[in-house]
Amino acid sequence: MSTNPNRKRRGTGRVTLADVANLAGVGTMTVSRALRTPDQVSDKLREKIEAAVSELGYLPNLTASSLASASSWNIAMVVPSLAEAGCTEMFAGLQQILQPAGYQIMLAESQHRVEREEKLLATLLSCNLAAAILLSVEHSDSVRQWLKNAAIPVLEIGAIRNDPLDMNIGIDNVEALYRLTQTLIERGRQHIGLLCANQEQWIFQQLLQGWHKAMRLNHMSPHRVINAAAPANFSTGAQQLPEFLLNWPELDALICLSDELACGALYECQRRRIKVPEDLAVVGFGNSDVSQVCQPTLTTMSVPHRQIGVEAGRALLARLGGETWQSQPIIPKLCLRDSC
Repeated sequence: MSTNPNRKRRGTGRVTLADVANLAGVGTMTVSRALRTPDQVSDKLREKIEAAVSELGYLPNLTASSLASASSWNIAMVVPSLAEAGCTEMFAGLQQILQPAGYQIMLAESQHRVEREEKLLATLLSCNLAAAILLSVEHSDSVRQWLKNAAIPVLEIGAIRNDPLDMNIGIDNVEALYRLTQTLIERGRQHIGLLCANQEQWIFQQLLQGWHKAMRLNHMSPHRVINAAAPANFSTGAQQLPEFLLNWPELDALICLSDELACGALYECQRRRIKVPEDLAVVGFGNSDVSQVCQPTLTTMSVPHRQIGVEAGRALLARLGGETWQSQPIIPKLCLRDSC
């Protein structure tokens, strides 16, 4: 059986640009030009080169290409967890803007471990990146220094920070919780509680700032707060409601900093035959699917994660193009439903 002498067999190494050039009967510069700027090569020649690329299964070496041109089309994105609220939506928004412009996002997960984020970024920063995207979480001093020395755009997304590394696009947590608390007050609630669980401390401080702002402006006590050292899930919400009622039996409204916590509190209200919202109003944060189907349906704040990704992509694209970028903090939208 005859074989093509130009075809690379499994285990003999990567197909090179020279292999494509030999099969097509042209020079390597012509192949490179056809792949980079096909409009500068005749249709007949381009078809011949494309046929050789297809037959050999050639894949361009993007890393070598970017090193040779002192530029890169690769962007690293490191997130604590792919299951993080809104992570996939923000990624989709970024892809919507950056992919048509030719940029590829390399997505990595740090699993909420500082040392893993360090190891990931140490590897990724050696790949001649065009930019780095991080979720708004705490970073080690080493990571901050590496990103500063890399001299590339660094974009933090998710929440507005007081001390951003470089670019920062996300929601204004202070204003969001102020508006949510104010909504309860305007509906006549006088004894409001705040429940948080497993939250980044700096984000919790921002939310607490919005809470205090609303309560103090209305001359109400802001002391009914529990920050549980437990996952922000249904079980924690159900377990913490009795703590609120034990400590503050006058409670007539409860703000939960996730929809899962709020739904857990709703389940416990049903078990205790507490009428919602007549006896106790319950509100959440995030506008997850469960908030729309639980009974009663949950009043919550909708975080526009896709919009954050799109805005971040536009800002980063402008920066990479040498243009100025402007961004305003994004305010979550109130979804008023039956639980309030």
